[in-house]
Amino acid sequence: MHIPPQNDFLLPFLNLLSDGQTVTRAQMLYRLAKHFGISEDAAQQMSGRQFTLVSRVAWCDVHFCKAGFVDKRQHPSDSAGDEFRITPLGIRELNRRQDKFTVGYLQSFYRGKVYRGAGSDDTTSDAELLLLEAFEKLPEPFRVVHAVKWFARTLGTVGEIDFLIAHPQHGVLVMEVKGGDIQITRGRWYSTSANGRTHEIKDPCEQAERNRRALSDWLENHPQTKGSPFALFPAVALPDAHVRGDLRPDCPQNIFIDTTHLEALEGRLLEIFQYWSTRADARNATMGGQRAVDALVELVSPTRNLRPRIVEQFASENRKIEELTQQQFKILKILRYQRRAAIIGGAGTGKTLLAMEKATQLADEGQRVLLVCYNSNLADWIKGRLRHDQIDVMTFHSLVGHMVNRARIPRPSTRNWDEFTALAPDLLVDATSVLHAPDADPDLLYDAIIVDEGQDFEETWWIGLLDTLKDPDSGVFYVFFDDNQRIFTQIGQVPMEGAPLYLDENLRNTQHIHERLKPYSRDADIQCIGPEGRPVEIIPAKSQADTRRELQRVLHRLVNEEGVAPEDIIVLTPASMKRSQWKSDDQLGNFIVTWDLDTEMSMAARICTIHSYKGLESPVVIMTELDKLHTDKQDQLVYVGLSRARHHAIVIGQLPISSHSQ
Repeated sequence: MHIPPQNDFLLPFLNLLSDGQTVTRAQMLYRLAKHFGISEDAAQQMSGRQFTLVSRVAWCDVHFCKAGFVDKRQHPSDSAGDEFRITPLGIRELNRRQDKFTVGYLQSFYRGKVYRGAGSDDTTSDAELLLLEAFEKLPEPFRVVHAVKWFARTLGTVGEIDFLIAHPQHGVLVMEVKGGDIQITRGRWYSTSANGRTHEIKDPCEQAERNRRALSDWLENHPQTKGSPFALFPAVALPDAHVRGDLRPDCPQNIFIDTTHLEALEGRLLEIFQYWSTRADARNATMGGQRAVDALVELVSPTRNLRPRIVEQFASENRKIEELTQQQFKILKILRYQRRAAIIGGAGTGKTLLAMEKATQLADEGQRVLLVCYNSNLADWIKGRLRHDQIDVMTFHSLVGHMVNRARIPRPSTRNWDEFTALAPDLLVDATSVLHAPDADPDLLYDAIIVDEGQDFEETWWIGLLDTLKDPDSGVFYVFFDDNQRIFTQIGQVPMEGAPLYLDENLRNTQHIHERLKPYSRDADIQCIGPEGRPVEIIPAKSQADTRRELQRVLHRLVNEEGVAPEDIIVLTPASMKRSQWKSDDQLGNFIVTWDLDTEMSMAARICTIHSYKGLESPVVIMTELDKLHTDKQDQLVYVGLSRARHHAIVIGQLPISSHSQ
């Protein structure tokens, strides 16, 4: 099986990390094999050969991490578990220069064996730049770190080491660099630049020794390094000067690098190490090998992933969303003198919360309020949050049964749900006609009706619904709907005079989620003002086994690594419970599959159809089985599913192409 050249792997490797999520080495191998059309059997057969898929990934790992494009977190025992994540630099360069990803291009972002410390920036002196080029040519096993800043552990002093030159056998040189022509007058040091300007400089010998002592204190006490011996020695580099003898008893010629040494730098460094090896005290007599060098580099030029766990990011996003929601309630002030209003808004514009707030305001005024919707799960959710004696929350179908019981009229026997749905509008009209009789109790009817999910109400439902008002002609009647979410029926004629009010700001979803669902929306004018969030994850899965495996991995990552509570995750599918591969009581690792949204199991993987989750939301939504979408409703279902996610959306499989894009 032919394996593409190494450079051909660079762009796919970084693209697979472009959504900002963590990818393990094993996942990267699988996805790259898929990208290049390498079967699993072929990949297995290549194991052990010189130019294998594994070596290509390792090669990308080395160059991207060294260039700062990718962060890597090493697994303590299994390299397949190493985790890669793109850095902001990697995202920036991926967006800017996709045609320039070669090793030569990446090398412009790092300096071979020279690692960058906290002080390595654009203020680097010409003398240091000259040495940077020279140190770049050092052979293995030298390691060089440039510009290491430090704070004393106990005394509160600060300093900066120009260079650390580490060798696993010989030790570590703590080097101070001074450029220009150097003069020493009565113990005071001066440097004259190329343009003839002279200024006083600090004593480099004293600086090198001071830095050496501060570093020694850190190495002896830091958990990462205190287990290894370090041989630390001061050194001074004067690349523009020529040192012709000992300058002072504490500044012997043997510890200097000057202009005569730049062409044979390795030899001079070894001479300095040799000089100190015959004079080292007991604390600096032994160097702890490559392990010590690696620990030193990690201490002063660390690779750290300091991003907060996803659940901690959710808390910050929630604060912004709640603030925006409170601002949205101001719309109700605009409508406070309107007894009837139609409010249209896309997903995330706060329709349900506005409906709940309006119902509460009316109830607080002493009015008897009905809040009615289509989805039973949404009705249950609203009931749990609207605990007010003056508010009834029902679905349209439960309202019909409720009013039939109030009117005490006979309920016809029906064989199934479809038969009841067909009879429901007439049943409601019959019941309300009884309740409007002169001798009927008016308190069995309502002062105000708030409708949510109005887009799913049949045209024949509105007459009976209005008749549940004490005053069908002028009673308070508000309808909230989203034409994008018409997945049950075509929208009927809402019985409302005047133009509707449009909500055009998505404040519930993050901007990344909003951008993903826009292609499936009919309304391109809605703008997202919520938090930025994180990219929607798209995880490939070709088979049911792939989907099952990936869902288990995602659940494990979210709950055990990112700190997300299982109850803050919903798994959505377009398939019914009967058609879906997800069966109650199935086990996915430590998680148990359930279709009971109110389960109290501690490690439940809650499953729901997209239809049944309309109007609800969850911090995390995982969409699955999208291959089972019906083409005539795929846009609406994808729109509804993605928009249920408050903070993060994950798609296992592939999002379909929007019909608006075809």
